[in-house]
Amino acid sequence: MNFRISITLFFGAILLAGCSNVTFEEPMPQQRRNLKDFPDKWQGTWSDNEHLTLVIHPTSFYDENSPADSMVIGTDVLIRRFHGYLVLNQIGDNGQYQVVLARRWKDEIKVYAFDSNEAAMAVWQQVLHGSFEARSENPLEKETYILKPENNLAFRQLLMNGGITLSSTLVRKDERAGLKPA
Repeated sequence: MNFRISITLFFGAILLAGCSNVTFEEPMPQQRRNLKDFPDKWQGTWSDNEHLTLVIHPTSFYDENSPADSMVIGTDVLIRRFHGYLVLNQIGDNGQYQVVLARRWKDEIKVYAFDSNEAAMAVWQQVLHGSFEARSENPLEKETYILKPENNLAFRQLLMNGGITLSSTLVRKDERAGLKPA
């Protein structure tokens, strides 16, 4: 999964729908409350200083280069908290959920994705005890992996044991504090 797709997954399709080849049958973490908006400290403009500038409003977000592709928190885009992460769930056309996580520390957001690399897949196998499946509806496309954690403990173990991959790091472009980007 390339850099741009990982970021867009977190923030709306995260701005594009259907980009991840790893999905879940239900929103993660299970049976947790959905947030109605982004926490105040997450709102603002964030950039990787190369390809992406993300604008986060209380109930929506978009890539500064594509404001028409704004994503709105609601039925198809859910945000939940879990062990220091914001977990973004987006339902795809197939009814499965794409899940991306982000962790903010001061003026930096680290974005993590479920990427089907060998190391992550070994963790999935160990934690889920084979409770995931690979599907390929089109032989020309990558296989889709459907992860099926039995509970939030298993989901947490996926996060803590290397089942997710750091996709990118965004830093705040802090216009709110009167600072100008370098």
